[in-house]
Amino acid sequence: MSKPLAVVPSPPPRNWWLWGTTAILVIAMTWWSGVGIGFSLSELWCNLAGGHRLLRESWPPAFAFLPRLVRPFLETLQIAIIGTVIGGVLAVPVAVLAARNLTLGPMTWFVDRNFMNILRTLPDLFWAMLFATAVGFGPVAGALALSVFTIAVISKLFSESLESIDMAMPEAVRAAGGNWLHMVQFGALPQAISHYISYALYAFELNVRASMVLGLVGAGGIGMILETQRANFEYERVTVIILAVLVAVLIIEKLSETLRRRLA
Repeated sequence: MSKPLAVVPSPPPRNWWLWGTTAILVIAMTWWSGVGIGFSLSELWCNLAGGHRLLRESWPPAFAFLPRLVRPFLETLQIAIIGTVIGGVLAVPVAVLAARNLTLGPMTWFVDRNFMNILRTLPDLFWAMLFATAVGFGPVAGALALSVFTIAVISKLFSESLESIDMAMPEAVRAAGGNWLHMVQFGALPQAISHYISYALYAFELNVRASMVLGLVGAGGIGMILETQRANFEYERVTVIILAVLVAVLIIEKLSETLRRRLA
């Protein structure tokens, strides 16, 4: 007796009208944005000669300049480490109060959420310029700026992880007579600690990259020497700095990925 043929379900019909409307809308918005900023393919083609000249002046890299990058790069790492540690610690209470299932009340949740939104809205360059004005140009301003940036990154991600935990353990702590702090400490945080470590390592990777950019506004690190060489048209040295940072970031990213995999 032959087996009945399996019925292959037909794929759901595609909404071509929706796809077509979306494509037209994207094209129209792109065209409108290009006109608004004065984008022109013809001018871009005519200016390719300038880009070719820049590439020619940037090669070969001046590797003899490499030893002078050791101290600025170590300063960049120090800025990133301090910013990650300070921001990572301060992000924990911000994330806890921003989690709907753990916050102290609707008003606390509302204030804390808006505080997080303000931190994420203002870019790290703004914080660097602000702290540079307040405490002076240098690595301290960069570390403080990255601390704020780290709070914004980790608190957002960690609060979402806390909202997805199993509330049976926190409720058991409260039922046993524990207060709100005990509930958070012994019932909530242990369930999400692995996520927190992953977010902290991810923030450290971002801070290493960001600390290079912050140096462009006088916040210390290798970014300051990069801006100095660019302003002096020493493009061979600029290439060396970029290559050195690229290698360092790849190494840090690989180490961070290995640690996250082992701690997961």
